[in-house]
Amino acid sequence: MTAIRNILAMLAVTVLAGCGGNASNSALPGNLPAVETVNGQDVPQILLDILARERKLDLSVPEQRAAALTELTDYILLDQEARKEGYAKDPQFAAEVELNRLQGNANATLGKFRSTAHVDESVLKTEYQQQIAKAGRVEYDFSQLLFKSEDDALKASGEAMTQPFNEVYDRWSKKALQARAFQRVRPSQLPKPLGNALIALKSGETNKIPIQTQYGWHVMHVSAISPFVPPSFEELKDSIRETLLSQLSEQRLTRLRDTAKVTTATPDSAEPAPAGAAVPVEEPADKSAN
Repeated sequence: MTAIRNILAMLAVTVLAGCGGNASNSALPGNLPAVETVNGQDVPQILLDILARERKLDLSVPEQRAAALTELTDYILLDQEARKEGYAKDPQFAAEVELNRLQGNANATLGKFRSTAHVDESVLKTEYQQQIAKAGRVEYDFSQLLFKSEDDALKASGEAMTQPFNEVYDRWSKKALQARAFQRVRPSQLPKPLGNALIALKSGETNKIPIQTQYGWHVMHVSAISPFVPPSFEELKDSIRETLLSQLSEQRLTRLRDTAKVTTATPDSAEPAPAGAAVPVEEPADKSAN
């Protein structure tokens, strides 16, 4: 919805800047090619392009172009009506519009951070090697019983020491919080306690001591271990670039936060008494009853 917020942000400038009439006060340059005219107001083609991109519509397909135009025209009509009725004079309305403008502007700025950042090919390859090393060399097929109670988990794991795990799994699956089989999972993809437990098991083994996490008590049985063949650099390059660009964008925002001078108003816990107002005084306790 980022692009739609950006469009609404442009229209928000219009609403806040004008109190009436059909003349637009859009933040866009006035010499952009128009895609349509609504009540005398030219609507730039670029707004339609952005909306279509966000909605994944192909403007060369008549039905999809019509759908995009209808949505954009509705935005323009509602913007014109808001200015005609002077809704921006209402602080609540104006604040809502301003917040939409800020959100749209923020999203567009973050997008600009990403589009102007550069990630060198060597950096991508280094990140790829680090990710592959972290992923490990093997992946596991395993089944898991997750219990709320440690006692139940101990009973199930104890039974698995002397009985086929599939029988134990079937017997406890209805009582467990979760009974599920997983395939081709790498330890690095799991919470650390579970990943470590998985590494310690051989094919056909069940952990003797249930593993506790925030989710409960885990009984795990490994059914197969196979080599992990990672995707090639070319297959992952684009996704790695996107991840790094997002990180660079977030780092730039973090620097802005760290260097900003922000003073937050703290509401008083109680309203001060008006000048000259009588201040209530607590009456002393009556000690005659003692």
